[in-house]
Amino acid sequence: MSEHAAYTDGAGDPSGAAGAGDAGGGGDAVALATRLAEEVLYPRAGEVDTGQRRLTDNLDELARHGLYGGLLPAEAGGLGVDLPTAALLGEILASGCLSTTLTLGQHQGITATVAGQADPELRARWLPGLARGEIRSGAAFTGAIPGPPRLTVRPAPGGYRLDGTAPWVSGWGMVQVLGTAARDADDNIAWLLVDAEEGPTLRTTPQRMLAANASRTVTVEFTGHPVPADRLVTTTTRAEHTAGEPVTKRLNGALVLGVARRAVQLLDEDHWWSELDACRAELDDLSGIDAARARAGEFAVRAATAAVVQGAGRGILDDATPQRLLREAGLMLVFSSRPAIRDGLLERLRG
Repeated sequence: MSEHAAYTDGAGDPSGAAGAGDAGGGGDAVALATRLAEEVLYPRAGEVDTGQRRLTDNLDELARHGLYGGLLPAEAGGLGVDLPTAALLGEILASGCLSTTLTLGQHQGITATVAGQADPELRARWLPGLARGEIRSGAAFTGAIPGPPRLTVRPAPGGYRLDGTAPWVSGWGMVQVLGTAARDADDNIAWLLVDAEEGPTLRTTPQRMLAANASRTVTVEFTGHPVPADRLVTTTTRAEHTAGEPVTKRLNGALVLGVARRAVQLLDEDHWWSELDACRAELDDLSGIDAARARAGEFAVRAATAAVVQGAGRGILDDATPQRLLREAGLMLVFSSRPAIRDGLLERLRG
C-alpha cells in the first residue's frame, strides 16, 4: 500500500483533526497536517503565489495549530514525532503551499537548536515564544556551509560583531529574529539570535526567484553588525555540525517531495505514487542522503512536467497549479543543494 493510501485511509478522516493538543501521536499529527494542507494551504496557494493573499495568514494558522514548534519534543511544546514523521509532515504541508512551508522550516532550525541547550535561562527566554510562533525566526546559516566562511563573528565590547553575507534568508518582514550561523576565528560555528531589523550595519536586498516569492527571500549584508552577548545560543565545531547534516538534508528534502506530492496527486496514477514512496524511503534511510536528494529533485521536475502536459493549455496559465509546481520543482533543484547533490542531479539529468 502506498503512503498516500495508508494515511488517507488508515489514519482516519483528516477533517476530524483539531489542534496541536490532539496530536498525541504520529498518525494524529499527519492527519492534522493533511487537513491543513488540503483545506487551508492548497486552496490559497495560487493567490499566495501571485501576491493576492498574505502569506502571514497561513503562518498564523500553522502557529494556532502548534506547528511552529512541531519538530520539538512534547515537553518543549512540540509534537514529539520521530524524524520520518517530521519529514512527512513537512512534505504534506509543502504539498499545500511551498512558500509557507519554506518559511516555517527556516524558523524550525534555530528553534530546535535553542531547545537542545542546557541553559535554563536561555530556554525560558526564547523557547516558549519560538515554539508557539509568537517569536518567528528566519535563517541566516551561511557560516555553517562548508568552504571558506562567508559570514564571520568576532568578539566585541558587550558581545559580538558580524561581517559577511547571508544570500538566502526567507520571511523578511514576517520574522522578528534571524537564527544566524557565523564562523569564529577558530573556524567553529557560533549560533546567534539576531534582531531582524535593517540599519546602518544590516542591509537587505530582495531576491526575485523562479518560485516561492511570497516567502520574501532577501540577501542580508552584515557590516560590523553588533549582537549582544546574551544572543549567543551555542558554539559547535564544524565536525559536530557535519555529523548532523544528514538530518538537515532529510528535512530539506521534504520540501522537494512536497512539490512532487502535489504533482502526483494531480496525476493520480499508481506508478507515480509508487515512485514517490520509493523516493521517500531512500531519503528516510539517510545512508545515501545526497543521492536520494538528487533522485527526489529529478523526480519532482518530471512529475511536475507531466502535470503540465496533462493539464494541456490550461496548465500553463499563470493561475494554474501545474505551471506553479514546475517552477517550484525548478527552484528545488538548487534549494539547500551541496556539490554532491548537484553532481548527482546533473548525472540524472544527462540521462
